[in-house]
Amino acid sequence: MSETIMMSKKTYVPNKHPKNTARIFKDLDDDADVTRSQYQFFMDIWDFWEVPKGTVYTFLGFKRVSDGKWIEKAIEIRNGAFSTELFDLLTQFNRWDYDQYFCPNAFSKPRRKRQYALPTRFGWCDIDGSDPDAYDPWPNLLWETSPDRYQALWSWDTYHEPDEAERFSKALAYRHGGDRNGWTITKMLRLMGSVNHKPQYDEPYVHTVACDWTEIRARPLALTRDRAKLTSPLAEVDVDPTKFDRVEVIRKYRKDLHPKARTLMGNRKAYEPNRSAQIFHMIAALHEAGACHNEIASVIWPNPYFVEKHGHDIGKLNEEIARVVGKLGDDA
Repeated sequence: MSETIMMSKKTYVPNKHPKNTARIFKDLDDDADVTRSQYQFFMDIWDFWEVPKGTVYTFLGFKRVSDGKWIEKAIEIRNGAFSTELFDLLTQFNRWDYDQYFCPNAFSKPRRKRQYALPTRFGWCDIDGSDPDAYDPWPNLLWETSPDRYQALWSWDTYHEPDEAERFSKALAYRHGGDRNGWTITKMLRLMGSVNHKPQYDEPYVHTVACDWTEIRARPLALTRDRAKLTSPLAEVDVDPTKFDRVEVIRKYRKDLHPKARTLMGNRKAYEPNRSAQIFHMIAALHEAGACHNEIASVIWPNPYFVEKHGHDIGKLNEEIARVVGKLGDDA
């Protein structure tokens, strides 16, 4: 993946039947084509192959444009199959009269309550206006919900209990600037091919930006600090990267650093393609271990990920540290 992705319409690649690619979301102006494509999309998303045999439930949501009324429909999935009534629902609550939403997760009862949530293979995030390039791991599916605002799904290589799945999704949002209220397992996301009717927009289509269903083995770095004390972003920092010795700083905090962060700090070349995400990981790991700004600067300043992205620009060093520490909370 290049350092900067082009946020334009891309082809949705089905996971369930990849040979159908040419027919999926081919024409967003064609209502019938979009409805068929949405059905195919649900075959990919609601393929709950590791949940209990029998009947499980998931949900569609519709917000009426005329008065904002929320209408929610439980979708019954019996032994892995859901009924064709989906077509009727998508027609009845059509994308021009309703904002359309879906839940990617399964529940044991037809109520979208956390206590009924089942294990899930997904992570999810309202990226909103944050930088999609900064997210690591990179999502399997990224879509634009309105100009320069995004949502995403991560397909892990195994299922996780609801608590753990929420921790991963919360880490993605908090680390990278996503919606801090959008990590719960009951989350509803805008449906691909639907229309965003918010009054400040000119009815844009919700469309694919990136799609790759390769299961993800990596997980987002865990949050180790108390997020209840988060404050507004740090205004400004002024670091001296020569005040501390890089090797001594890494040695001092080594036992508290995530293995991936230690590896990145020791790299002599930038092996990972996403420079922004790796800079974020290193600063976040040092900050959460208790390092001060100057200690962080001593490690980041000569690091190949920073140098390749910014050169030896002290202003950019200050900006990166302020940005990351501001997101995480400067209460070290």
